[in-house]
Amino acid sequence: MGRPPYDPLAMYKAILYRTRTPSLRQLCRELKANERLLKLVGLPRVPTHQTFSVFINRLGEDRVRRLSELIVRELRKYWPDFGRVLTVDGTVVKAYAKRNRGFRSTTDPDARPGYKDHRLGKILYEFGYRLTIATDGEREIPLTGLTTPANANESILYPTILRQAKNLGTPFEVVIADAQYDSRKNIWITIRHGAKPVIQLNPRSSKIAKLTGKRRGDALLPIPRNSPRWKHYMAMRSASERVNSILKKHLGLESLKVRGLRRVATFFLICIVAKQLQALTAARLGRPDLSRNVLVWSY
Repeated sequence: MGRPPYDPLAMYKAILYRTRTPSLRQLCRELKANERLLKLVGLPRVPTHQTFSVFINRLGEDRVRRLSELIVRELRKYWPDFGRVLTVDGTVVKAYAKRNRGFRSTTDPDARPGYKDHRLGKILYEFGYRLTIATDGEREIPLTGLTTPANANESILYPTILRQAKNLGTPFEVVIADAQYDSRKNIWITIRHGAKPVIQLNPRSSKIAKLTGKRRGDALLPIPRNSPRWKHYMAMRSASERVNSILKKHLGLESLKVRGLRRVATFFLICIVAKQLQALTAARLGRPDLSRNVLVWSY
């Protein structure tokens, strides 16, 4: 007979700690060097990094997403208005592969080059994956995420991320997004969801929009464009950017060590769950002021 199997819950706890380390190998090293940590996660011995890798594959995106949905519903017990103001934004993460065939890679065929940033008048591209996140704009906590190759059109992803948020039972009343999501279709989809769209104008080829900063149909917007209320909500748009930054710098989003869309999506969701659990811990302790703070949970 072989060794007894590892407890799935203990393995999952260890995987959550992976968001604090750059790789599964480093996770194994820290578990070996820290008996207290090994005891806290509930493992009798340190698994190999291959064992952890197989566990992540078996865990899969759907199971992690269901765990995330349970946490969001639990958060709503403490904050009934959780998700009332929704901000939508995306970020690109570099693939764990070399782009050795121009547009594609032989080691990670799902990764693609996509728009990352604008600096000094130059467009920067990154070869990897795009994570689009819907965030509670008032508390800066991610609700759900969607993983695609980096070349995916963010505007087209907008209806899907709203539908995911709606399926969670999120009572969003206002949806905030930057100019990349601006289109008449997305505005009317938001209104059909019973929410008020606050989406930054993208004039594109419209001469009227370029000259006036408005569209002909803006008179129908529930919140008038550039009004004080519009500007109040638009100021919350940076909530998604701060969440993206926290996920990258403190919760392992940038330390991507897996390949393939399915595995990358699983890992990205694990990073989101880590942030959600920090918020849930703060809520249960009666310290909602700590729900945004990541460093306080790092020691």
